[in-house]
Amino acid sequence: MAKVNESELNARYIQASHRFAEATEWKTYIELADEFRALDTYKDSAQMYTKCVKAASAPAYRQIKADLEKMEEPTAEDYREAARVMLIIQDYQDARETARVYTIKANAMTYNEAMALVSNSQATAEDLGRGVEMFRSIKTFKNSRDMIERYERYYCEKVYAEATELMQNGHVFSEFDEAAELFDKIPQYADAADLSAACKKKANQLRPKRQKAPKEKEPAEPESKDGATRMTKEERKAAKQKAKEGQTDSAETVRKPRRTADETTNGFVEVWKQLDKRYLLVTIFFLVLFIAALYASIWVAQEAAADERGWVAQHLTALRGLCIVVYITSAILCVRFFFRMLTKSMRRKLGQSALAIAKKLAAPLVKAVTKLLKSIGIDITRRNRLTGRDEKTIVYSDEHKEKKQKKKLKNDLKWSEQPDNAARVRYIFIDYMIRRIKNGYFMRRTMTPVEIGSDIALEDDEKELFRVYNIARYAGNAAANSEIDNAKVGELRAVNQRRA
Repeated sequence: MAKVNESELNARYIQASHRFAEATEWKTYIELADEFRALDTYKDSAQMYTKCVKAASAPAYRQIKADLEKMEEPTAEDYREAARVMLIIQDYQDARETARVYTIKANAMTYNEAMALVSNSQATAEDLGRGVEMFRSIKTFKNSRDMIERYERYYCEKVYAEATELMQNGHVFSEFDEAAELFDKIPQYADAADLSAACKKKANQLRPKRQKAPKEKEPAEPESKDGATRMTKEERKAAKQKAKEGQTDSAETVRKPRRTADETTNGFVEVWKQLDKRYLLVTIFFLVLFIAALYASIWVAQEAAADERGWVAQHLTALRGLCIVVYITSAILCVRFFFRMLTKSMRRKLGQSALAIAKKLAAPLVKAVTKLLKSIGIDITRRNRLTGRDEKTIVYSDEHKEKKQKKKLKNDLKWSEQPDNAARVRYIFIDYMIRRIKNGYFMRRTMTPVEIGSDIALEDDEKELFRVYNIARYAGNAAANSEIDNAKVGELRAVNQRRA
């Protein structure tokens, strides 16, 4: 416990004692138990802690169990909080064993959630980071340590690649700041710390310079009647300090609004500097063309109605078609050049905002459809599908599910698009495993290549495929390409084709 003075300890003890005298709920007793435990050996805090635990034990035990039974889908946080309270009242009945069970359930749910994040082929760097942090929170559960070692490197590689791309393609200080933040997330990986410092230096060079406030003159020293200055060194120092304090106080009240205005102005200047001016002009041109074509179509309709025998009325269909083609084409090109005008970070933020708005607008519709389907026996929520809680009659057999899943298996990669030998080996391995699964092999999502290799009766050439795949997967691209030559790739591809 941090050192605190006697008066503060006494104030905390008196406040906790008053709350104990007025307490009626078990949650209050649990809070007071934590407070008295923090007071350690001050006065009779140990005895008061025991009283709080005894007062909370029976009602807390009953209430926690009843609340968890009422919940349809308790979360990992619910189980952790329940386990925490059960450990405080561990001497009551089987509270200690119950806390252990709740902790295991919470760890299992966290483990499954983390595996779902890191094993998703579409996972972003942020998803991988969250998954690794979840594994860290349950480091001693199952093979969490192995998962941390396996996916932390993958996470670092992904963040490093994103930051490097931002640094190489950046031309404004905000992009270099963002790259520095990404490098700071992985300071232990490669030369991320040095690149972060370089990005910060580059961002400071590109950042708009602020105008320095004019220096105020130092207060004149008081003079004596004969005009001579007679201040000692200490007096002059005190006068300067007093003037400095007065200057700081006045600056705090005056500069705040001006600083906000400066930041707003700099923000507009920053956005204007980031835009590509060539594409901005092209975007404006197509926008004007779109508006002109729209007005032209309205004018054509009005002229045709006014003069039914005129030239416009005779060629009405062709003119309308031309207007439609022009304003559809101009609209498409306007949108295209608008996005090309923005930087990559701007496009990403714009896409995230649009996706968030779309989700918010679609949420009521999704909720209504889910409720309607649930009323007829179809529960499409992910959690219920994973845990098998379909309570009505619309279910499929395991054989039907297995056949349906096998049909969906497809290698989305293309051989011609693989940049190096390591990527080609990964392509061959994925193709090999898809063929194995379609032939009847059952592979759990949590299995590693080593576990798959020990689970399958492999021939010597197949063992070589697994060995080389581990090199291509866990080594860096440079290290993997140095060990895997073209001849080895050709040999493994021949093995895969023979097994087809």
